[in-house]
This record gives sequence, C-alpha cells and structure tokens, in this order.
Amino acid sequence: MSAALVCLLLIAATAGGCTGKGSLHVLVVAEDGTPLSGAKVISNTQPQGQMKVTGGTDAEGEVTYSGIAAGEYEFYVSRFDYENQVFRVKVKAGRTTDVTVTLEKTG
Repeated sequence: MSAALVCLLLIAATAGGCTGKGSLHVLVVAEDGTPLSGAKVISNTQPQGQMKVTGGTDAEGEVTYSGIAAGEYEFYVSRFDYENQVFRVKVKAGRTTDVTVTLEKTG
C-alpha cells in the first residue's frame, strides 16, 4: 500500500469519516434574529439504527447533537407563542452541520 493511501486512510479515520457519525448544530431564532431559548428540537425521522434525537435550545438559542448517525433527518421545532417549523437536513460523517431555523410569532 502506498504511503499516500495510508495517509488518506488515517486522515479519514481521525476525522470520523470511517465511523459514520457526525454532529448537528441548530440555532433557533425569532424573525428579528433574537435567539430563542427553550425551543424543542425533535427528530421526526432519522437514519435506520439511530434513536430519536431530542433536545432543547439553551440561552443562546442553540442545541448541538454530537455523535449521531450520518444521513437524512427531519426535525420538528416548537416553542410556546411561535409557529412550529419542520426542516430536513443531511448530517455528514466526520463533520458538524449547521442549521438556522427562524420561527414566526403566533397571533
């Protein structure tokens, strides 16, 4: 095996490319860009073998899911006094995928 191929394999393994796991960072904001704490972010669908992914946003409107299966997800975002939002995302192995979700105020 060539030295270059060995290097590429080591880089892929170190970056998580061989594990099939990635991370998802979600930022939930209001229409004016204000971060929304306390929003629920729950997967409706996830890759086979991945348990449902659930969490809530912190004071900065953020939630991060680390070490989740790479693949296609559909998430449901809800917060009191705001319209619910659904989004789809593809998480890639060895990477963090960033998504910003904007919620509209009800009424």
